[in-house]
Amino acid sequence: MAWLRDIDKWFAEAVLPFAPNFRAYARKLSNDPADAEDLVQEAYAKVLGVPDWRRLEAPERFVLTVIRNLAFERFRRAKVVGIRQIGVLEMEALPDPAPDAHAVASAREELLRVLDAVERLPEQCRRVVTLRKMEGLSPGQIAVRLGLSISTVEKHLAKGLMLLTKSLAASEGRRIEGKARSWRKPAIKTETR
Repeated sequence: MAWLRDIDKWFAEAVLPFAPNFRAYARKLSNDPADAEDLVQEAYAKVLGVPDWRRLEAPERFVLTVIRNLAFERFRRAKVVGIRQIGVLEMEALPDPAPDAHAVASAREELLRVLDAVERLPEQCRRVVTLRKMEGLSPGQIAVRLGLSISTVEKHLAKGLMLLTKSLAASEGRRIEGKARSWRKPAIKTETR
């Protein structure tokens, strides 16, 4: 179907499979099958008119939100609205999927702690960890870029990650034991006579 636009293909794949959910939600809000279908069709038209439709991360939630907003607008314009419908609208309010202020502040604080810990690493470890974990280069690519052997890169990476882990744990008030100490089993001595 070469005549289909990109938005038509996206709409058919990302939105239309959820049509039964949209109709059920609209029926819950409007309490009238004809009005519910009108809400869904109007929501489709609004979605197809969104200029940056490619950036919608959750098209299903977006359409549900549009349906809810359209229902609110209709109720606001209506002369008489049933109490049941108002209650359904209030109970069905969709939570905002965006992180709250506390989550954003906490994530920023965590990022600053990690960046600070990376800055305190020895220079060669810092360069290797940054290239591997932040730029996504393979150990081989890092070795070529820095003029080191792959085994040297791997040693710097292991040392850097160990130092980062210890630094971040210490900033949280935890203590990390070395693997050898914490996993070592006590030797059992047996006597033979």
